[in-house]
Amino acid sequence: MDGKCTKRMLTLATDLGFLIPDLRRMTEEHQYQLALRLLEEEHNQPLVWLRQLAPSGEAFQLETQQLPGRWAKTVHTKLHEVGRMVALHAAHGIRCIALGEEDYPERLAQANDPPPLLFVRGSLSSNDRVLAVVGTRSPTPDGLLHTDFWVNALGAARPTIVSGLALGIDAAAHGEALRSGLSTWAVLAHGLDAAQPRANARLAERILQSGGAWISEWPYGIPARAAHFPRRNRIIAGLSDAVLVVEASIKSGASITAKLAHGYDRTVFAIPGRIHDVHSQGCLSLIADQIAQMALHPEQVLSNLNWSARRQQGPQADLSKPLASVLEALRGPSRVEDLQKATGLPTEAVLSALAELIWTGRAYARSGTYHRRPLQGA
Repeated sequence: MDGKCTKRMLTLATDLGFLIPDLRRMTEEHQYQLALRLLEEEHNQPLVWLRQLAPSGEAFQLETQQLPGRWAKTVHTKLHEVGRMVALHAAHGIRCIALGEEDYPERLAQANDPPPLLFVRGSLSSNDRVLAVVGTRSPTPDGLLHTDFWVNALGAARPTIVSGLALGIDAAAHGEALRSGLSTWAVLAHGLDAAQPRANARLAERILQSGGAWISEWPYGIPARAAHFPRRNRIIAGLSDAVLVVEASIKSGASITAKLAHGYDRTVFAIPGRIHDVHSQGCLSLIADQIAQMALHPEQVLSNLNWSARRQQGPQADLSKPLASVLEALRGPSRVEDLQKATGLPTEAVLSALAELIWTGRAYARSGTYHRRPLQGA
């Protein structure tokens, strides 16, 4: 982004009244600490000596003459860059929440290594129930079905669903959360100027539009790097009461998230699978190592977490006889001919009932089969 474009954005932000309130949220000390983190990122090593010599912004101003070489200028340059980032945050509706502030997520603050600064785009609404759902980027068809089923079924307790917006299980978890009317947070490994991967850009926008949030510890304009993803995973684990692993290989980000959550004393569940399937080996390893409990049925998970069902607001209309018959027959993945045989209804009536059940959120279609959604609060 060139200087003219940046200046226009900052002018617009000021005119709209965004700039001053958000700048107050990020103090000069916050900016100094962020500058040090970005310098460490650039040099790929902790700057222990600099933190010892100038642990705070005030100390830096006092010790500027004592810094070796060009380091004083380097830090000043980075502070100027951070100042531009803060202004861009205001222009894009990105909040900075510091550890210790009232609206910093309580669960994350209790983790061993919470990020000192958290950047949020969207609504980080409070919820006494937060569930992370994670898994492989290359799931099997069964893995996608499991994700839809478990998120929808556990949605009876109305938790916020947290994941990493990656391709595969993460995207499926966010998508099913939206379809089930649940709040969902996407934790990203880069700045919040845009959501990555691009294939999930529309999903990311839907998360914001539905009242959810994007969350990161990286400021505006910082791209995703390999080292960021394990750090992102610790935020997913720290934000959550529990983690559900759907499909994962042994050396995977989902397994890392599960182990971090276990270390934070959070409950971890893993869905078992075939022992020779690479997508199941991570889950089976977590279960064998007693890091995760075997997830066999949503009621078992809800009972373990002591989460009771919560009803959605608004009355539900009584079902007509054909609708009730088709819904009753949807006890597993079903095709139209299966439902026709089970109900005795003609094909046209089955298709009409399915269309209404899908429209009203009581059923959904996946890969040519139809599935029942558990009634929220039932």
